[in-house]
Amino acid sequence: MANTSKTQSITFTHGGETTFVLPDDITTLSLATQFDDSGVRSGETLDLNVQGSAFDALGLSGNGRVEWDNGADNTTAVHTVDASGLSGGLEYTASGDVQETIMLGGADNGVNVISFAEESSRYGNDGDAIDTLTGFDVLRDTLFIDDSVVQSFDNLDLDNAIFADEYLSLEDALTLAGDQDSGDAILPVFHGDDLYFYRDSGPEGLDDNDFALKLEEVAGGLNSFSDRQGYISKMAPAPTGPFEDVVVSGTTSGTDGVADSFVFGSDGAWQDATITNFELGVDRIDLSQLQNSAGEPLDFGNVHMYPDHELVVNTDTGGHYVSLVGVPKYDPGLPTGELNYAMGPEDFLFA
Repeated sequence: MANTSKTQSITFTHGGETTFVLPDDITTLSLATQFDDSGVRSGETLDLNVQGSAFDALGLSGNGRVEWDNGADNTTAVHTVDASGLSGGLEYTASGDVQETIMLGGADNGVNVISFAEESSRYGNDGDAIDTLTGFDVLRDTLFIDDSVVQSFDNLDLDNAIFADEYLSLEDALTLAGDQDSGDAILPVFHGDDLYFYRDSGPEGLDDNDFALKLEEVAGGLNSFSDRQGYISKMAPAPTGPFEDVVVSGTTSGTDGVADSFVFGSDGAWQDATITNFELGVDRIDLSQLQNSAGEPLDFGNVHMYPDHELVVNTDTGGHYVSLVGVPKYDPGLPTGELNYAMGPEDFLFA
């Protein structure tokens, strides 16, 4: 039988929201981002919404950041996303309607933010609904499961990881995980050479609605999710700039290796936000638009950092939280010597 697959290639030179429909015979979209230097530095993002009756695979490359929601109403859910050549980074939301394979580039890739709702990757019927995530870099990328960052001191239970011989079926391996009294924690399951994240989502024990995700070629290894990420081996130097402003709202990403100034605006859009790749010694936080309860500009006494890397900012409207996911990822090596935790806002905040 003749190969009926057909690819369409498109290049974008700037970000923004883009919606279009592919011809009926196109199965693969090959999309390249070629942003200018200012677009790359500012974290400019191409937000894509693409439909196509035969569309089933997405290939991404280039220096510009891309956002893809595979479950969006105006987007055709694809089975395969290859972002291994995307140096600008990918913000990806998984779909619950198709079984997906998402390929990243490991340590050579951009900073990626990958989000799974609990129903978007399930055990299904003999594992037929389990998604696969390849090339995730623990030290650079961020993984959300049900809107929570995966991290061992919160929701990843490394102590009760399951090690199952490869002669056991996948069902048997995940059944062992389902028999654990792990509550809502995510359990790593090693099945031979394969790694899965499993959560007992419904009734006790394995069933087709339990969350399960296969991970391949994890850069940094599973232990990089561990509690030692809460420490750095030395205090970071003060960032020097020049800075590119990034307005904080919802899940916000700066540009890796670029001096980002994360702006907390007076409109309050930053409240309860998550900054996915804050870099100590490189980035800063701009609180100059905010006031304390006395109507005065904030000082360091109004800002607190907690061990789960949540920032609390006390303003005239009360205390508000922001998660700085990048803080634990500052030092990729194992801590040595005396450990100093970057808790003092004077070390990285510039109001």
